Amino acid sequence: MYAIKVLEDGDLQTLGLLDYDKRLKHSFTAHPKVDPYTGEMFTFGYAHEPPYITYRVISKDGFMHDPVSITVPNPIMMHDFAITENYAIFMDLPLYFRPKEMVKENKLIFTFDATKQARFGVLPRYAKNEAQIRWFELPNCFIFHNANAWEEGNEVVLITCRSENPDLDMVNGAVKEKLEITNELYEMRFNMKTGLASQKKLSASAVDFPRVNDCYTGRKQRYVYGTILDNIAKVIGIVKFDLHAEAEAGKTKLEVGGNVKGIFVLRPGRFGSEAVYVPREPGTSSEEDDGYLIFFSHDEKTGKSAVIVIDAKTMSADPVAVVELPHRVPYGFHAFFVTEEQLEEQTKL
Repeated sequence: MYAIKVLEDGDLQTLGLLDYDKRLKHSFTAHPKVDPYTGEMFTFGYAHEPPYITYRVISKDGFMHDPVSITVPNPIMMHDFAITENYAIFMDLPLYFRPKEMVKENKLIFTFDATKQARFGVLPRYAKNEAQIRWFELPNCFIFHNANAWEEGNEVVLITCRSENPDLDMVNGAVKEKLEITNELYEMRFNMKTGLASQKKLSASAVDFPRVNDCYTGRKQRYVYGTILDNIAKVIGIVKFDLHAEAEAGKTKLEVGGNVKGIFVLRPGRFGSEAVYVPREPGTSSEEDDGYLIFFSHDEKTGKSAVIVIDAKTMSADPVAVVELPHRVPYGFHAFFVTEEQLEEQTKL
């Protein structure tokens, strides 16, 4: 993980590796979670050697607490996780590293075991060790990205993008024009009292990179914004889901109706990236979807790139703004949004 400083002119300067006073000795996920109420950061790392999963809590003042090892039987790829007010959720999914082949080929190589169940571990988020983790089983699948999680009575609810058959060429970094993307939005429930798990499909394929209003991270929220992917793993649109509405049964493609409240479609030849949700007013006192979706786009016909801003409430086909960029931002880059006040705080450090 690298430390970045924001300069007075708004540019960024890399300061070097951030190791939390040498307490960070493992990989650091691209998807840490920040609790909007406590200011704490929750994160993890995965590896192809034991411990395969390591969980960390970072206090609001930047202190990284002691590591918590999560025992899983195989070296898995776990790209994302989730938090609620009281728990952290880990995913033991059957996409495994192949260490011998990795050494031989000098690159990451994975295999997917379609005979294994998917396991989800729910751990009290301030646990000092893994003794209190509860494991739940669901049908075989793989997950790259989660939208959010929260608690309802005895249940922990996870909203995620699930695939039954991940394309190993994409995972292994192969460049191909025909990658089959089958991710669908799902609701998963883990009952902490009975030990039972259930799941419900919420969309047709292919949806990924789900985002929510981050003011609701770890708390129950209504709207999810996902990207629509074509079969070459490029974003062709942004879709808005309403979790208070029922999905229309039997749908084979994403279209407005049921729980799909709006779709913004990029014109042919233009592809985009993950959309970041930016509330008009931070907090939970205003409407959850009163804000904007911001994402990078690139026109492969003209070679021009831009930042597109759309209205998250209406999902209007007419963007709020289109800002042309002097350089291209590659597809697939994750991003986040900071306010002017946050930038000013960083320049003082």
